[in-house]
Amino acid sequence: MKIYAEPDSGITPVLEFIKRSRGHLNMNYYLLDHKDIIKEIENAVSRKVQVRIIVDGHPYGGNQGESIDSLRKTGAQVNFSPSRFDGNEVFDHAKYMFNESEYMIGTANLTQDAFTKNREYLVEGNEKKIYRSMMSIFESDWEGKRAGIYARKYLVVSPDSQNLLLEIIRGAKKLDIETEELGDDKAVIEALGAKGKRARIILPSSISPADKLNVKELTDREVNVRYCSADNLYIHAKVINTGKIVFIGSQNFSSTSLMRNREVGIIIRKGGIKRIVSAHFSSDWKKSYEPGKKPKGKKN
Repeated sequence: MKIYAEPDSGITPVLEFIKRSRGHLNMNYYLLDHKDIIKEIENAVSRKVQVRIIVDGHPYGGNQGESIDSLRKTGAQVNFSPSRFDGNEVFDHAKYMFNESEYMIGTANLTQDAFTKNREYLVEGNEKKIYRSMMSIFESDWEGKRAGIYARKYLVVSPDSQNLLLEIIRGAKKLDIETEELGDDKAVIEALGAKGKRARIILPSSISPADKLNVKELTDREVNVRYCSADNLYIHAKVINTGKIVFIGSQNFSSTSLMRNREVGIIIRKGGIKRIVSAHFSSDWKKSYEPGKKPKGKKN
């Protein structure tokens, strides 16, 4: 198992993964419009790789008509996500792919910003149990069927991932979290607040007014919260590090993300990956600033 941090690693790990695909390549991404990736998909199709892609047909704030046209022109088979994840305020927000022998899962959409501006994490591996779970959920969504229990056995899957993430948060002696938003799930906010000084959270500086109220609630309970300037590094990652395990996935801390969307994440116990995530968190923490204070490096 390997981990890549963005924007440090760039787009190369994704392109190399696609290049290594020989028999089939299956992809489920909320957003997929990076021209280099689309070109590599076309190359895979030309060498007779069976490529199947699931995308969200109606992402927040728009549609993917042009991107979907480009994907279909590669010769890949393209499906919209099942209708229950493609409705009003509900999304297929997953970000993973697998070929005939390995998988890649993480927090990154396959867009330009993911590899140039955002803090993201991509996990690559070939563990059979995780691979089979990923294959199970993909096949279910491709056919428009309900994903069964097996898909959730070795992955963190939404709908219905709230309890598992709450279990991680409540059971942790300490927490380091990077997330794009805190969201509206009151149980999650309460669990984070209960950690007090034992929790550190990094958010992008561009959070919503509602999340600023969440931040006040947490800081009133002595949770350590910092903002990372979105102009320098946009925190798009969704990571929980307890010191014993690391969760990396597509889930934000909102009730829709946890209970209604299609989301997929992974729990990692390998020491090397935990150390890499910890090192990047420490670096991001030093670059970030407390609510109500000026961004580091800014002058009057």
